[in-house]
Amino acid sequence: MPDLTAALACVRPDDGPPDASHGRPARATGDEVADAMSPPGRSLYTKPFILAAVANFLFFANLNAYTLLPLYIQQLGGREGQIGTIMAMYSVAAILCQLGIGPLVDRFGRKPFIVLGAALVTAVSTAFLFSAELGWHFYLLRFLQGVAFAGFTTSNLTLLADLAPASRRAEAVGVFGVSGLVTIALAPAIGEGLVRASGFRMLFAETLLLGIGTLAVCLATEVPRPMAVESPRPLGAGFWQGFTPVLLSSFQFGLANSVVFVFLPPFARYAGVPRVGPFYIVYSVMAVAVRFLGGRLADRLERRQVILPSLIGLAVGILLFSTLRSTWMLVLIAFINGTAHGFVFPATSAMAFDRAPRGARGRALAMFNTAALAGTTTGAVGFGWLAELVGYRAGFVILGLVLVVGSGVFWRKR
Repeated sequence: MPDLTAALACVRPDDGPPDASHGRPARATGDEVADAMSPPGRSLYTKPFILAAVANFLFFANLNAYTLLPLYIQQLGGREGQIGTIMAMYSVAAILCQLGIGPLVDRFGRKPFIVLGAALVTAVSTAFLFSAELGWHFYLLRFLQGVAFAGFTTSNLTLLADLAPASRRAEAVGVFGVSGLVTIALAPAIGEGLVRASGFRMLFAETLLLGIGTLAVCLATEVPRPMAVESPRPLGAGFWQGFTPVLLSSFQFGLANSVVFVFLPPFARYAGVPRVGPFYIVYSVMAVAVRFLGGRLADRLERRQVILPSLIGLAVGILLFSTLRSTWMLVLIAFINGTAHGFVFPATSAMAFDRAPRGARGRALAMFNTAALAGTTTGAVGFGWLAELVGYRAGFVILGLVLVVGSGVFWRKR
């Protein structure tokens, strides 16, 4: 699943000039709005901030438990192509909703969309709890999870931007990112234990409780009303030339992640590896530990000097999947891919911040996030059918080589 910390940066508007043509004063800047909502000296860790982080943890614990959904689809008789397409419905919905949800959040407020996202994952978990046969509703339910993702993350991250003082926004990004990343390890590991002990019905019951918890926390969260918005500005040809490397890196990041989070559970079973929990634990630990170091390194070096080795690391990890036959190899791949994740995402985010034009940062970074979702969708659908055609191991080799070529294309783009 795509990383979420960049989304907080998506909601930070820059200041703009006065609208002289209509005689109106300039709108307030994002920093002015944040400072007005969070007076000087006020602690970052206020009750609304903590509740928002808790809601984020519960929400993504629910969603990341569905990393194991491919095993349930397989148990019900689904093939790899069906698995990939069903799982991809999540990204399709998120892509369709991602770019349009921001203006609605600004217009109608944060809380309605936070509550909507929580309510949707609760309803979807309830439906899966009573789903004993594979059918069209699996596509719909996964699509609704993507809608929930788009609505919840955009509104919750915008709320955090409202609450965090401008001088501590980076700290807010870090805390918020960790609250979601840890669920990558915890949710599949706990879920796998529940499935082994009591079956998938117990897993879905757990996600239902997480959804109810998310909804309760969201309803209890106090949401300040936004004080200002910024008028949109057009994106010129120069923007696309400079932003293409950002989109390439983001797309490859999503492409590599889709295979890890969609096809690892069924492939590990095929390869005779008894548990996938250790992979997600090592992966998330490395992604969290390296994230802050990766961000600082990308500030000291040229962004591309950090991104290129990280993209190659993702490619190497995918190639190594073709040799997977033991738990120690699974842990090694988790170490490589988790480390690459920790470096590539902060560095690519920083490049996106650098190249997003003043007055259009929100839309530019929404495109950055959408590129990652597009990569996730392409990988989920494409690799599923590729695995059916040539087998898992050959499919990993082909995808790994595609990522190597993509890394070279990234480097040649300025």
